[in-house]
Amino acid sequence: MKRNKLTIKLILSLFAVIILSSCGEKTTDEEASEVSSIQIWTNMETELELLKEYGAKWEEETGNKVEILDIATDIQKFAQASKSKNGPDGIFGLPNDQLANYIEAGLVEEVPESVFENSEYVESSVQSIYFDGKRYAVPIAVETNALFYNTEKINSAPKTFDELVSLAETNGGFQFEATSIYYDLGFLRAFGGYIFSYKDGEYDVNDIGLGTSEAYDYINMLANEYGFFSSDITNDVARGNFQSGETAFYIGGPWDISGFESAGVPFSVAAMPTLNNQSFITPVGTQVGFVSSESLNKQVVWEFYSYLLENMSVDLYNIGGRIPAKITAQNEIQKNPYTDAFLDQIRVGEPLPTVSELGQVWTPFTDNIKLMIQGTTTPDEAAKIIEEQVVEGINMMNEGR
Repeated sequence: MKRNKLTIKLILSLFAVIILSSCGEKTTDEEASEVSSIQIWTNMETELELLKEYGAKWEEETGNKVEILDIATDIQKFAQASKSKNGPDGIFGLPNDQLANYIEAGLVEEVPESVFENSEYVESSVQSIYFDGKRYAVPIAVETNALFYNTEKINSAPKTFDELVSLAETNGGFQFEATSIYYDLGFLRAFGGYIFSYKDGEYDVNDIGLGTSEAYDYINMLANEYGFFSSDITNDVARGNFQSGETAFYIGGPWDISGFESAGVPFSVAAMPTLNNQSFITPVGTQVGFVSSESLNKQVVWEFYSYLLENMSVDLYNIGGRIPAKITAQNEIQKNPYTDAFLDQIRVGEPLPTVSELGQVWTPFTDNIKLMIQGTTTPDEAAKIIEEQVVEGINMMNEGR
């Protein structure tokens, strides 16, 4: 009887050891399964090594693995690669005006509410990541145009366009690429125009506001009454004329600064002057990051993006001059003499619409502004034809879908 009891005790002890061993093995497996490997594509060539540096820090802190690849933006390449076993889990560093194409192709995951609060970021950058009322990316960095002026010709920046015109008329002129909506958006907005209406996170591509003839009349006045520019003045030509000292004013972006400094140009930068008692709204470009809808590690990618935005934004500015979209990071950066001007302009700017229909705007706008400046059409005719051709282009695009 005692021997039977002893046998039972031995059997129970053996079971206990087996159960404990099994529990131990299960815990190890769970821990192993929590380690994730992700692959991120980026267009930020200048900042690639910085991204890899912060990727290594994140790996050390989390135990996860991240591979960051510098691959030029190509939606077809991304679509094909994202379906493979070792494909990309997202793109960190994509211009917001390309985002809509990825969304419409079903390649982008919606942003969970917990990832970030809209109030943490510059308003224009938040608007840029909405599509059909939903968020599809995180804002990384922002940029826009502002007014460059030659400090040997101009003592202080004009506050209104009337002042600018007066100063330019007597001090060497004013040039920009007036045939591009990228530079002309502010004229449209100052006189009540717009590209597509925007409300509650959605663009209405059937509500087109490009027929504002007063805006075209003002551009035509600058070209033909004051003779500031002709229809063949591109951004390169305008920049070159400002750099050589031929003109007093130029509309450009932060990407122009290093060239002017290297050339020894005496210049400063200011926010755009008001027009028609309205802020001159410039397009705000936003670099964004999105997660692939095909990713098997979506939450891990969002966590990695959050880590980068929380820790890397200041260094991203220091390395590549990219102004953070996150408001707290803007307060932390060591500003150069020109950053405040761009920040002031960003606060009154807005993104170009995050819709694929925007692609139908560029050519009709440019072609008809050229004809107007050349005197072939009037501002009223240009306004009417631009709207008609954009509508026609959108209809043709939709028929092909």
